Amino acid sequence: MPAEHALREALVKACKVLYAVKAAGDGLGGHLSTRLDEQRILIKPRPVSWCRLEPGDLIVIDFNGKRVDGLADERSAVREWPIHAQIYRARPDVGCVLHAHPVASTLMATLSIDVEPLDQDCAAFVGKLPVLDNGAVSISTPERGEEVARTLGKMGALLLKNHGSIVAGPDIASVCVTAHRLEKVAETMLRAASIAGLPVMSPGAKAAVLQAREAVDAALRGGMDEERWKMLQDYHLGT
Repeated sequence: MPAEHALREALVKACKVLYAVKAAGDGLGGHLSTRLDEQRILIKPRPVSWCRLEPGDLIVIDFNGKRVDGLADERSAVREWPIHAQIYRARPDVGCVLHAHPVASTLMATLSIDVEPLDQDCAAFVGKLPVLDNGAVSISTPERGEEVARTLGKMGALLLKNHGSIVAGPDIASVCVTAHRLEKVAETMLRAASIAGLPVMSPGAKAAVLQAREAVDAALRGGMDEERWKMLQDYHLGT
C-alpha cells in the first residue's frame, strides 16, 4: 500500500481528471475515496471542489463515517460515507470507490436502457452493469450502504436509478478508467436510442460480438488500465 502522502497526491489528480472527463458530473456532489487500511478511508468531502482541491483538503474517516484526522466541520461533510465503508467491508479486493452524478450514466439508468456491444467500450459493460432502484434516496445509512454493496456484488460499476453511479476497483487508476469508459458508454447508448429503436442489435449479432471480444479482452486486460490512466493524465493534466 502506498504511503498516505502519495495516495493524497494520486487522489487529487484523479479528482481533477474525473471532473475533466465528465465522470464527476457537474462537480457539485459526489466523492472519491481510497482505502488506507482496514479501519481508515481517505476521501474527498462533498463540499470540496473536484478541480481546485489540494492534498490537504482530503480527510480521513473510519468505517463508521467519523472523521479521525481532525475536527469535523462543514468542509468535511460526507453524508454518503456508507457507500464507501460498506463496499470496502464486503470487497477486500477493492482499494478505491467513486460515487458521482454523471449526466449520461444517470439518464441511461433512469430510462432503463441496457448496454449493447455497439463498440469496444460498450462490450466491456454488457451484462456487467447492475442497476439499483431505491427511490433515489441518499445512501446515508449503513443498511443502505449494505444494499449498494450487495447489488454491486463482484462487479466494477453500479448505476443508481435517478441518482448517479458507483465505481469500485483495486486502485485509483482502474476506477478512473472505468468511470471514464462508463460515461462514454452511456453517451453512446443515449445517442443510439435517439436515432434507432432499442435494442439496436439482434441477439445473434450481440452474441457474436461478445464472443469475439471475450478472447481479445482476456489477452489485453493486464496493464491496460495503467496505460489508459497515464494517457488520461497526459490529456487533462499535462503530466
